[in-house]
Amino acid sequence: MRRTSLAWKNLTHQPARTAVSVGGIAFAILLMFMQLGFLGAVGDTATNVYRRMPCDLVLRSPEYLHVFDPRTIPDETLRWVGSLPEIGEVRPIDLTVAAWQNPETLEYRGVAVIGVDADRPALLLPELAEKLPLIRRKENVLMDRTSRSDFGPRDGKQFGPQDVGALTDVTGKEIRIAGTFEMGTGLAANGAMLINREGFQRIAPEDHSGRVSMVLVDLKPDVTVEAGAAAIRRRLAQIGGPASAIGVLTADEAVSAERRRWYVETPIGMIFAMGVVLAVIVGGVICYMVLAGDVLAHLPEYATLKAMGYSNGYLCRVLLSQAFWLASIALPPALVAALVLYVITSHLAGVPIQMTGFRVVLVAILSIVMCSSAGILALRKLAQVEPANLF
Repeated sequence: MRRTSLAWKNLTHQPARTAVSVGGIAFAILLMFMQLGFLGAVGDTATNVYRRMPCDLVLRSPEYLHVFDPRTIPDETLRWVGSLPEIGEVRPIDLTVAAWQNPETLEYRGVAVIGVDADRPALLLPELAEKLPLIRRKENVLMDRTSRSDFGPRDGKQFGPQDVGALTDVTGKEIRIAGTFEMGTGLAANGAMLINREGFQRIAPEDHSGRVSMVLVDLKPDVTVEAGAAAIRRRLAQIGGPASAIGVLTADEAVSAERRRWYVETPIGMIFAMGVVLAVIVGGVICYMVLAGDVLAHLPEYATLKAMGYSNGYLCRVLLSQAFWLASIALPPALVAALVLYVITSHLAGVPIQMTGFRVVLVAILSIVMCSSAGILALRKLAQVEPANLF
């Protein structure tokens, strides 16, 4: 004979109560999705520039903090490294955050400034090749279209063709918007601009002459990343002095280090990570209250089952099955709500938040673990049930 699913019957016996319970757990799951979304956005925006640097190795200062505060290394690094037989090409890139003056309100905002060699661009963007000639003059810049509206686009929404020719001030120097591009901003600044290296030195908040923020290295096709990195380290060690301390990282190592820095070493990353933990705790408490309440509400029924010979193990499996069903039912509506909130938040905050398959699987596992843990805690009440409770 087919055995009746007692766990499912318990859930469908009082639909209204079950709906409230599912709603509470779905809210906790939604919190997990949102906190993980924010945490993922931290890592994605932090590596936005790195993901557009086509290179094998990155050379940077030992005092490096993050991509828009990379400190500097000698400009001679390009010559030191470029002469090695293992090296195909070296390209400089300069990065900082400067004070941009809104041409409409005259208020200042922090803007991410990227300086590139117009002949050897360090960024890979589809539209950049045709627009690089626009920034050969040191006062010309390309403005990122994803920059926030408080940087002063003429239409009040987004930089575009209507802003070409507009003049404004960056760290006391006049610049001209020669065009636009799209790369995406990050948490270091809500806007970004592209300029040539001479123009970068002109508007950099600190003296940048004879220095470069980072050097991107392309190896020859027959040279492995390990061999290329070892050759560069040997050359820098031979030069000695500050050169020997220059960091040599693979592109993947640079991205991983940047993510780790924002996740672990900054308050914003730790806040969102703690948010995920708190969401799991909140959901576990809600699920525990639901399951413990169910045990108390059906105490006579459970006692009767034990009197009929059903073991504690069977009743425990029933309770854990209920926990699994609660997590499974609450996950889909929470996922749909998260997708909607991702779109709204991305639009309002200007920070891309995308749902990934890994995140869905992770939240599903966390939800099941959360509800199962609550079920295990509720087992104590079930273990105390005795047939004598009937009387």
